[in-house]
Amino acid sequence: MADFGKYKMSFAEARTVVDALDNMSDVEFQDQIRHWARYDVPHTEYSEFYIPIREALIQTFDNTLRESAYHVNYNLDLTVGIKLYELLNPAKGFTIIQANDDDIWRYVSVRVMPDITFIRYPNIPDDIQILQESLPGLSYSIAVRTEKDSMRIKKKRFYSHTRRIWLKTLWWYIHLGWQGDSETTYAVLKNNGTNIISHFIERPGRGYRPELFRYMLYAYSLLPEQKDSTFRAAAKMNLAKCVTVEPALTEGGEKEYARRLFDEVTAKGTKDDDNE
Repeated sequence: MADFGKYKMSFAEARTVVDALDNMSDVEFQDQIRHWARYDVPHTEYSEFYIPIREALIQTFDNTLRESAYHVNYNLDLTVGIKLYELLNPAKGFTIIQANDDDIWRYVSVRVMPDITFIRYPNIPDDIQILQESLPGLSYSIAVRTEKDSMRIKKKRFYSHTRRIWLKTLWWYIHLGWQGDSETTYAVLKNNGTNIISHFIERPGRGYRPELFRYMLYAYSLLPEQKDSTFRAAAKMNLAKCVTVEPALTEGGEKEYARRLFDEVTAKGTKDDDNE
């Protein structure tokens, strides 16, 4: 069984790498961007253990980007997330404890996958022009904004914020939305958006409840109209209910609880609309 926990990078080590990038001249960093845009990360930068994992993820990232005419959007996150979960999952020895270890994700983000992390989250809008030299027409569904307290790269997406490290958030989103196989998971999650990822990962409430979250996402996917506001309302209602109610002990268990949750939200929305 693979030992994913063998390769780690501490907060201080990651900061040292990022400080070195920040201290590059403009010309030097622009050259670094050109390497990343060609998915050029030397094998000497990371353990050979990660070579097949990196190659598979890069292929998925590049294929999905090409299929979207180089438009970075939620579908890229979803597709990359599913491939990442296929490569790093409990059945292959990647445990929940390891999935919650930021030192592992820092190693993956800063050493193994800095190129796709940067392409997904450039920090300076002007850097997109350099990426476009190798990735023609590269564009973003959400405007690129410079992260406060970051210079060359977005620190939070690479290493510094436990719930915003990009690859970590994708892994947990897929884990919490897993429907048994990749195809079904994609079908259930395909109409969501990046805000749904934030609702789950950045606002866990009293902790992550995988089975309940999976049923909530499934129930949400069955709605005739899927709005971010609807999911946000359901997530908020769930947090309030779970203070006094254990979903697993309600009639029909967590699956029926999730369905009733969205029934309540949509019914309330209809009444509010009628009163306008």
